[in-house]
Amino acid sequence: MEDYANDLHDFHFESKNKIIIPILLAPEAKQVSSTLKVDYQNIHPCIKTNTNNFSEIIYAVYQEFHSSKNIYIDPSKWEESEYQPTPSIIHAAKALFAGQKVETISKSGAGESDLRNTTNYLINVINKAKADNEKIVCFVTGVPGAGKTLIGLNVVHEKEDFGGKDTNTAYFSGNGPLINVLREALGRDHFNRQNALYKSKQITTRQTKKESDREVKSKIQNLHLFIKDGIRKSTPPPERIVVFDEAQRCWDAEQFSRKAKQNENREKNPFKIEEKSEAELLFEFMNRHEGWAVIIALVGGGQEINTGEGGIAEWGKALQKKYNNWHIHISEQLLSGDILTAGQTLFDTIPKQLTIYKNNHLHLSISQRSFKANNLNAWVTALINNNSQKAFDLASSIKANYPLFITRNIATAKDWLKQKKSGNKRIGLIASSGALRLKPYGINVREEIDEAMWFLNDETDVRSSYYLEIVATEYKVQGLELDWVGICWDADLRRSNNGWEYKSFSGTKSNQINGIAEKQFLLNTYRVLLTRAREGIIVFVPTGDTNDETALPSFYDPIFNYLQSCGLTKI
Repeated sequence: MEDYANDLHDFHFESKNKIIIPILLAPEAKQVSSTLKVDYQNIHPCIKTNTNNFSEIIYAVYQEFHSSKNIYIDPSKWEESEYQPTPSIIHAAKALFAGQKVETISKSGAGESDLRNTTNYLINVINKAKADNEKIVCFVTGVPGAGKTLIGLNVVHEKEDFGGKDTNTAYFSGNGPLINVLREALGRDHFNRQNALYKSKQITTRQTKKESDREVKSKIQNLHLFIKDGIRKSTPPPERIVVFDEAQRCWDAEQFSRKAKQNENREKNPFKIEEKSEAELLFEFMNRHEGWAVIIALVGGGQEINTGEGGIAEWGKALQKKYNNWHIHISEQLLSGDILTAGQTLFDTIPKQLTIYKNNHLHLSISQRSFKANNLNAWVTALINNNSQKAFDLASSIKANYPLFITRNIATAKDWLKQKKSGNKRIGLIASSGALRLKPYGINVREEIDEAMWFLNDETDVRSSYYLEIVATEYKVQGLELDWVGICWDADLRRSNNGWEYKSFSGTKSNQINGIAEKQFLLNTYRVLLTRAREGIIVFVPTGDTNDETALPSFYDPIFNYLQSCGLTKI
């Protein structure tokens, strides 16, 4: 009931700004008391009634909330009003794999148009590659939460528009937590649907969870395992159409070689270690196909968060160096550089020998995740880029529908998050993997976490995000999302008069980070953390301890002051 009330409030046009009171009538249930109150969103907790008090509750609700000053609700207009859902990536993925179309599960104005236009463009490109026997790579860029993963899953799953087969399309990602969460969510959903069909006698064989997991596994694959398999073989892969999510995070040649050598002794089926980037290897494998092949690379601007992630420029190097037979489809933003792609470009200088097609449909500019705050990504960019005045101005227009709070007390942050639990709305604490001095506040970023349980299990499970006992780092949450997020900000990224200071805690002290790439990784870490929430955030900044040289108040106070100047409201 509360889920339905939340959906009406968020996605049903004629229900916006209306007081919504869900009432559950269980005729023979025991009577329970209810307090009439609505939260800041005008949504009331579900009221439970029985035969004896149903009419009494209806009248009490009328007396409490009705006013002649209220805007009249036209029942016909309300009934016919459009429903424009913006589901989380997990709910969207489950709907896709259950047979729904992307346009029916995500309808949010300009965002809906973005997704539809991009999907249609990619389908046309695939059909062109087949018809003209071409090899084509498409780069799809977008702001955090714009729906890049949803686009990729949709292309893989909905194949009738380009005559695809189950055996020749696949979605890949090097993001292990994202793969694990999606596979587990889809496996659970498939098992439950098959079990329901069995119970209703629509199918005669009861499926096991392992069988459901196998159904999903072939469609959502780990990028690093695909690459190892490709090196071991000289034949083309089964897939002719491949989607690579978070393409900017592919390893450069040095990192791939280093990782392969580190794991060499553990390989049951060893392979030849090559000094090539993952992007170059991907082109090599797909280039083995006689005739046509299509690569769709999904690119998140400014989201490289680890050593050896070469950025999208690694793909450009591979194209220039060896694979200029591939035709390139790309947005102007990624070709020339743009604030929305964090300045990333495919090439330093646009090469003349390559065939390049520019199209605006390959850039997703509307965030599906922060559906209540279209300017959230611009606010995060201004905050990260030391532009506090611009951030403050943007925050003023965001906070009415998307709360931006800050506190010095972790208990306050947790209490605020707990108040946001309603229906299936998900809450959780996140922090930088370098936030090692948050331990005094019960925040241990080194604690082991099962990301599938953290993201998927309900509030009765201590391993879930709901319990607010286990904090997830950028590595666990990138590509995923929660409804309400508590961001725990440590002194690894702190303030000085000149802007940001970059620190790495080791042993008993914080060391200065000097490398340009390492500094950017840390900024990207906090960019990821600040863009995980669908509905609102609260930032916890410690007060510090004058008796602890590793966590002095002077480390934290400037952070707090700066974030306040960017528009976060103190509670």
